[in-house]
Amino acid sequence: MHRKKRKLFCMAAVLIFLVFAGCGGKEAEPEETVVLLEEESEKEAVLEEDTEQKSAGEEESKDRKKTETEMIVVYVCGEVQKEGVVTLPAGSRVYQAIEMAGGVTEEAEASWLNLAEVLTDGARIYVPDKEEVSGANPAIPQGAGSGSPEAAGGLVNLNQASREELMTLPGIGEAKAEAILQYRTEHGNFDSIDEIKNISGIKDGVFEKIKDKITV
Repeated sequence: MHRKKRKLFCMAAVLIFLVFAGCGGKEAEPEETVVLLEEESEKEAVLEEDTEQKSAGEEESKDRKKTETEMIVVYVCGEVQKEGVVTLPAGSRVYQAIEMAGGVTEEAEASWLNLAEVLTDGARIYVPDKEEVSGANPAIPQGAGSGSPEAAGGLVNLNQASREELMTLPGIGEAKAEAILQYRTEHGNFDSIDEIKNISGIKDGVFEKIKDKITV
């Protein structure tokens, strides 16, 4: 009888131990789950921060490229304080280019220009003086803000025409028009219409087509 009680007591002790051991294992599970969730949350936060920084960098790069592509370059000369090439935002007007060149001189006749004309990239702005406007050089076109090429008789002036205006000539596409502007920048004004044949791609055939439509 005494042995039977001892056996029951041992079995009860084992059972109680197993119950407590099982409860201890179950209580540990929530702690492990919380740790895993915190680690996942930290990883997601780091990934989101990296994505935001990358997006911000891409936007900044796009804005910089957009700003660079929206600028134009024009040449301002004649009766201005500082002749030379100026860079302005696309859509700028003639008067803004003149302001960047320091404004006009006392001898300038700025009213001869269309100061509100919208500029194009590569344009040449020539500000005449009072004597030229009064008749010393009648070939200067009134209202020619950005170097309009139309002299007397509607001829294209090689020393004043913009790229778009040069492209109105037969046989002169964008590449040849750019070459004319480049030649003008490097060598100055054309002394005669024949000088245009010094430009690559403009030989006798093209010259015969345009010689009656151009002037200097």
